[in-house]
Amino acid sequence: SHYGIIRYFERFKGHLMPEGFMHSQDLNDSLASSLETLLAPPTSDDALLGCPKSVLLALPTYPESVIRLARSKLYTWPYSQVPDCWRRLFTDASLVYAIYCIQNGICSALSENSRFEDRNTLVDTLGKNGGGGRPHDDCFKSKNSHDPLEDWVQEAVNVLDMAIIMAGADSRRNMIDAIIDHLRLYLEQGMNIYPHGYGDEQLRKKRRKLLTHEVQYKDTFPLNMKGFHQSDFIQHQMSSATRLSISAFERHLQDSKGPLVIKGALEHWPALNERPWRSPTYLREKTFGGRRLVPVEVGRSYTDEGWGQRIIRFGAFMDEFMLQENRGERTATNDSDANREEQMYKGSNLQPHGKDEIGYLAQHDLFSQIPSLRNDISIPDYCFSEPPQSVADGTAGKAPPPKLPEPTLNAWLGPAGTVSPLHTDPYHNILCQVVGKKYVRLYHPDQTQRLYAMGSEAGVDMSNTSELDVEGNADELGRHFPLFKEARYVETILGEGESLYIPVGWWHYVRSLTTSFSVSFWWN
Repeated sequence: SHYGIIRYFERFKGHLMPEGFMHSQDLNDSLASSLETLLAPPTSDDALLGCPKSVLLALPTYPESVIRLARSKLYTWPYSQVPDCWRRLFTDASLVYAIYCIQNGICSALSENSRFEDRNTLVDTLGKNGGGGRPHDDCFKSKNSHDPLEDWVQEAVNVLDMAIIMAGADSRRNMIDAIIDHLRLYLEQGMNIYPHGYGDEQLRKKRRKLLTHEVQYKDTFPLNMKGFHQSDFIQHQMSSATRLSISAFERHLQDSKGPLVIKGALEHWPALNERPWRSPTYLREKTFGGRRLVPVEVGRSYTDEGWGQRIIRFGAFMDEFMLQENRGERTATNDSDANREEQMYKGSNLQPHGKDEIGYLAQHDLFSQIPSLRNDISIPDYCFSEPPQSVADGTAGKAPPPKLPEPTLNAWLGPAGTVSPLHTDPYHNILCQVVGKKYVRLYHPDQTQRLYAMGSEAGVDMSNTSELDVEGNADELGRHFPLFKEARYVETILGEGESLYIPVGWWHYVRSLTTSFSVSFWWN
């Protein structure tokens, strides 16, 4: 029965894909080959064999139910201890469900354009001509009626991104990337083909303009620092260098000279030039029209009461948190959009968000999730230096972390006011500022006794984080943390195109002064 579903693609490929679609065959081939791989019997060493056989048998016809079961297992253990079989099952069920969503969405779109007058006839044929292998009807439920295109496209992207965010999807990452990329190309080419109501005419023109690359990336995020003068703020400016060579950087490490601002090292990055990350339009385009899901920290700092995490669409994250002129303002159209979004989130892991909160896409591996953004930057050569052991004096008394085979990249994107509280990291860090400005303050490891490290919180070791708010009320700090005023530090305002070397073990506090997009490179 599994192959009944697979044979469907061969039988209907000429009907599913409209004539003249250059990318239709690529999408069809990607879906068909992916489904064949997913539904093939597991090999003897496949992690899926750790799941009950009855669950595996339900995968082709009830993927949504399998997703719910696997999700419940992901929450049963701490994340690092979840058995591989449940991660794989969650990923594979998500892929199967997403493929059915795309398949049915295209059928529905073509049905509205008279290629198929009755979608149910086509869906029924899937079972009749395939030996009984027919996805369960839950795969074909329309979530909303306002925009058929957005329904199935967003749902498919949601499911695939949740597989990446929740389960890692390591063994299926290339498959997910290929499906999303082929779907994007298919939609770009098809934007002029569908004549019926995918939103109003203005929205269709906007989509068409964006997807045909007529847009010039001249728009920018709000980047003003009103009433701020660096000369009045910075008292202990840290050292800096311009266009530092790798040999000069290695000498800096050997001499254990500490943090260093490096200017002019990122001038060649496309993210600062022809593919500008300061453009909301560009970032929407790279995130599939803002459809991709991202984990967002909500609250000023992870040490604050009320701080939490949510998974939302990248476009919603920008509209609500990044484009500040829109924050707190809701027109009738915006209210309608909010209601639609709330309906979409019902029954899912996604959560709607408040309009006056601070949101921060923090320490997220955005570049493996969206590889096209990774192409806009490059790993600084400094990350391939070999630091002497003496530089790592901030990790005394702790077991060294494993050797990284390559630098670890993380994205940090948010509005002005986001904060990373005073903390240490187990790796050397090159923090690169792509958009906006950040205030950064660093303390040598020998100042630890004056910085009041936290202990264990709910069984989690928080000793790498300070109890105090570096920029908190001076009287409160003096009363509760009397030694803090004696702590020595260096500081800087990190601007666009600048990078900062943070030695392993050094305490650092970071606050965004404007809308900010940074990339950190951990290495050892």
